[in-house]
Amino acid sequence: MDTRVITISPELSSIPQIKERLWNILSLVENGFKKGESICLVLKKQKESLKRKSESSQRVPIMTTSITEIHFPSLDPDINLKFACYLKVLRLLFDQISSMPNFFVSKRQIYYRDVTLFKKQAVINQCIDDIASSFGVSTETLGVVAAQKGLIYANLQYYYKDKFVKLEKKEGTTLLPLISLESHHEDFRFVSPCPEEIIIVEKESVFSKLCKEHDHGNKILITAKGFPDRLTKRFLYHLTQHYPEAKVVALVDSDVYGLMILKEYKYTPAIKITEFPKLPTTVKDESARKTTSRLDELGQMHPCWYVSPCSRLEYGGTFLFDNANRLGHLDITYRDFNNMKSFLRTLLELEDVSSDNEMKKVVRELQIGMYFLKKREMD
Repeated sequence: MDTRVITISPELSSIPQIKERLWNILSLVENGFKKGESICLVLKKQKESLKRKSESSQRVPIMTTSITEIHFPSLDPDINLKFACYLKVLRLLFDQISSMPNFFVSKRQIYYRDVTLFKKQAVINQCIDDIASSFGVSTETLGVVAAQKGLIYANLQYYYKDKFVKLEKKEGTTLLPLISLESHHEDFRFVSPCPEEIIIVEKESVFSKLCKEHDHGNKILITAKGFPDRLTKRFLYHLTQHYPEAKVVALVDSDVYGLMILKEYKYTPAIKITEFPKLPTTVKDESARKTTSRLDELGQMHPCWYVSPCSRLEYGGTFLFDNANRLGHLDITYRDFNNMKSFLRTLLELEDVSSDNEMKKVVRELQIGMYFLKKREMD
């Protein structure tokens, strides 16, 4: 049986080119089936990862390429299923690009278009990410955006890419407005006055309680219902940069998971920017991971910055020695203790720990919990 090799490589950038290439791939597969040929789908995936320099703790973004080959038909039923999933996604992405720019879809919505085939959300996520990286573009270029997970409760008005967005507390909590994961500082123009405080809440139950308490007043409440997704982190980054005078505090549990969530917001360099905007306050601080260049496989250097969603975030919530908390203490498990040891090691490896008072509070709370084998949750 002859084999027809179809390669998806990062050689295209414009929407019309990608649309034409998707149609050609689907046509080649169809013609191969009609001629009784086996199909080999080759994906040349590009991925940017942060590598730690050997001589320092600084992480440098490096572009790497990997090749995946999917053969059909195969004696392995799992490979046949994998090929069917990629083929289905290619077709759905072609339909999606054909409907742009008036319509965008989330990965979750694509998953529900054929639950029987995909079986798990992780499968569709992997297929879309692989195809996007093979084309050398973001998933948003293919018309696929991040699902809205986070919630916001605020009186807030702003323009995003000339589109007016208005949030009102009288309408209750709403999903965080949809924005691009590659959005820039200049895409936003906030018209509301500076809020008194921006409160990040770990748990949705505590968030709902606080919404009732702060029904009146100029405070913004946000929750990602656990660990923050990329959309929540990107929105928080732009919100806090446009309101540099606003106090920002995170309300988390006094356990390893609450403290890890705090780290995601305050210390993890999750926001990539390639051009430094003219900001009221600089993000060139101890929480920003600056690199003067990004090295790709061709040896080309590109300016790049990685910053945390909110480096001025203050640690709040509950503490082990918090007398106002009525829930009391809970015992930590063996798994909790191992996670705390690993997390403590991670914190101590961060740069400039000694000069950060908030980091000192996090480390102290973690060490106290390990010593007494206790944790505490917000009431």
